[in-house]
Amino acid sequence: MNEQIIEDFKSIAPYSDEQVLASLKWLETNEEFISGIQFFYPKWSKKEIVSKLKECKSCSDFQVIFIRDIINQSIDKTMTSFQIKGLKELKKPNNLFISNHRDIFLDSALLQNRLWEMDKPFTEISLGDNLIVNDTMKAVAKLNSMFTVLRTGIKSEILSNVKNLSNYLRYSITQKNVSSWIAQKNGRTKDGNDLTAPGFIKMLLLSGGNDLKESVRELNIVVSTISYEYEPCAYEKANELSIIEKEGAYVKRPFENIYSLVNGIKDEKGDVKLVFEELNVDNIDFVNNKKIDVLSVAKEIDRIIYKNYQLRKTNYIAHDLLYNDHKYRHHYTQKEVKEFKKYLARASNEDIYHRVLKIYVSPLHNKEKLEIL
Repeated sequence: MNEQIIEDFKSIAPYSDEQVLASLKWLETNEEFISGIQFFYPKWSKKEIVSKLKECKSCSDFQVIFIRDIINQSIDKTMTSFQIKGLKELKKPNNLFISNHRDIFLDSALLQNRLWEMDKPFTEISLGDNLIVNDTMKAVAKLNSMFTVLRTGIKSEILSNVKNLSNYLRYSITQKNVSSWIAQKNGRTKDGNDLTAPGFIKMLLLSGGNDLKESVRELNIVVSTISYEYEPCAYEKANELSIIEKEGAYVKRPFENIYSLVNGIKDEKGDVKLVFEELNVDNIDFVNNKKIDVLSVAKEIDRIIYKNYQLRKTNYIAHDLLYNDHKYRHHYTQKEVKEFKKYLARASNEDIYHRVLKIYVSPLHNKEKLEIL
């Protein structure tokens, strides 16, 4: 990769060592950052926060000192159980983790937490530029080893940014020797249907050679599947889709994504499971037709996600409530139905009620398609 391409990465990459120290110094007098940290750590004084900033010498220091306990608090206070499967079995040191996307923060953060426990390096993490609402958020994101996915601009800028992102991801895996986490499509799934965007696969292949199979193989793709018993921000997602259907578009309020991030951390989640599985390119029938091969790769990622998604009583109850039948009655008790109905009572109207049910039913339908129930 030539020097100009690597120079282009600076606009989206996490901070360099020199930038880390300057950013940490800047945050010492940043009242917005300090108040944000105190929201999660109410007992920390301003003096303590500044002292902890001075302890940090790298992005990983920042993640351990400021972010890790936020993750642990969410696990301890909002999850009945948390399981991880398949991470220890990964063969390659550097991987591109492609994940279904249910929560802004936790989908990737739970992986980082477990890597720390295993004494493994953190991955870099993708972050849409829509979440970078100001300079403080930009600093926190880049100190959290996040690279920016630029989504705005005129057509020529968007195309250039997509190519730059593709080059950066391949460079990170093959030359920088770090792993990266990225979602299977732009934004969280709002309807519960984890579907890999073909455009996302096209983006990955922009930086590869003519041999598409080897281009995919070189990325060391690991499919990450996260499932929550209780969907993070389910009612917010249902409301957004409802407004889009009625009005044709949804305009987010200022800082709405930040509120969603915080709510995702704080909301009850029940049982949570995270499963990792390497993408075996030899299971994909490449035919040297880019359009067809892109769809084949996306389909295989989807198959792995659907297979590894952990269904729970909430999925089965939602199905039988939505369709007014008892197909899956052997998966739950009447007491559990009553509990779930209390959760559903938060719906402001019938449309929201049905949309929330569909969030839980979609993963079940996906498994039905694969006949793996």
